[in-house]
Amino acid sequence: MHSVFRKNGPTHAIVEPWSGDTKTIYTIEPENIKTMLHTQFSDYHRSRNMPNALDPVMGQGVFTSNGKAWAHSRSLVRAQFSAQRVRNVAKIEPYVQNVFKEIGNIGKDGRTEPLEVLLTFNRFTLDSATEFMFGTSAESHQVAMRERELFTAKKKKRGVWAKYQLVRTDFGTAFDIALDHVALRLKLGRLWFLADGFWFRIACYKVKSYADNYIREAAARASEAAKRAQKKEKGAAAREVDSEAVDLDDRRYGLISELIGSYPDKVALRNQVMQLLVAGRDTTAATLTWSFILLEAHPTEFNRLQSNIIEHFGTESNPNRPVTFENLKSCVYLQWVISEVVRLYPTGPLNARKAAVNTVLPMGGGVDGKSPVAVKAGTTVAYNTYLLHRREELWGEDSWDFKPERWEGRKAGWEYIPFHGGPQTCLGQQHAITEMAYVLTRMLQRYDGISSSTRTTNFENGIRTILVPKHTVLFQFHLRDEKAHSESII
Repeated sequence: MHSVFRKNGPTHAIVEPWSGDTKTIYTIEPENIKTMLHTQFSDYHRSRNMPNALDPVMGQGVFTSNGKAWAHSRSLVRAQFSAQRVRNVAKIEPYVQNVFKEIGNIGKDGRTEPLEVLLTFNRFTLDSATEFMFGTSAESHQVAMRERELFTAKKKKRGVWAKYQLVRTDFGTAFDIALDHVALRLKLGRLWFLADGFWFRIACYKVKSYADNYIREAAARASEAAKRAQKKEKGAAAREVDSEAVDLDDRRYGLISELIGSYPDKVALRNQVMQLLVAGRDTTAATLTWSFILLEAHPTEFNRLQSNIIEHFGTESNPNRPVTFENLKSCVYLQWVISEVVRLYPTGPLNARKAAVNTVLPMGGGVDGKSPVAVKAGTTVAYNTYLLHRREELWGEDSWDFKPERWEGRKAGWEYIPFHGGPQTCLGQQHAITEMAYVLTRMLQRYDGISSSTRTTNFENGIRTILVPKHTVLFQFHLRDEKAHSESII
């Protein structure tokens, strides 16, 4: 794809040979992307194929709808991403502890056994995201650790039955199978319906049932709270109602209990929550994996990041300040590292919109590509975020290099859209950045070295529903030896 843009320019069209009509316009031009996502936002809409591909898992919601339906969904969801929710990083710690448990025991050389980190981070973000959405975790880490030996034993004897039992009982396994099918359905485009089958339907049933259980509990809780509020209005046992109201708030049930009053249709509520869950799980897990891939391959940057974290927060056994939202924000080099990771590996590398009306893009026409170009209604305009973030004209000759310090004093514009832009900017942007910063901090407080036996293939790209490593990524972590570090300082 990079060579195609080099040959044809930052904006070019694919033309039907028999009709001469423009089929698709491809662009990595910031002004064109700004036009689609912001200044002429209403001229474009999402493809109809995406809702069809995603429907069995998550139906219609904020990420698949257009027009008034999208605006309504967005307004309801946006109000729930409050600063208080994002700042509450203490809720992440139990799931980081699960990661430490899964990384496992330390050998005589101070290193762990090789670990498939993407799977580990997938479980971490699933547990964290279900806590955020439902107020309670899916506990996929505990299930994975508990079932690993049992499942292996069963698989040798009766693989299909063991798999069925795991899909039926474990939300994390069902969620993975459902998203694997969704990824294939998205790749098939108009032929999305070919990616179906028994395992997909069983997985979808489990995922929906899981969400429905929490919706029913949240609905019952809201109904009980309403009844008690009515009693209070009548003046009956006001003090008793006040004390019980603390237990009837929405903290236990997370985001879902705040949305429940806005969605009389519980299927619509489930769809909305499932779309947010998918976005919150996969994107953060993939970015954390890319972070460690880059840091392992760049020891200078790894050491600088660790030095900054230790200076800022101390080590795990000897902390000097708490890991809070405010302190994470003030750790500048940490923020640079995250910005650089999502620049090089945006989770959505290729996106597209379809023109709803006859319209115009400001760049791409004329001999030099600087003139406007007409876009006929029905034309697909695809923008490649992966290559946009690596354009030498925008980022310099080292645009393909991992260089966190490039962010010193830099304020990015439309050449940097890892969380999209305009009215459809990712609602969970700050939540995702905060979660990544917290995990990186806690990991580097505990471990002072990483190595990978799969380094030669780690940087090969693969596509699931998002950009992920194509092959298995294995890491070993070296536990920080506080005594050795103290003696080296002395």
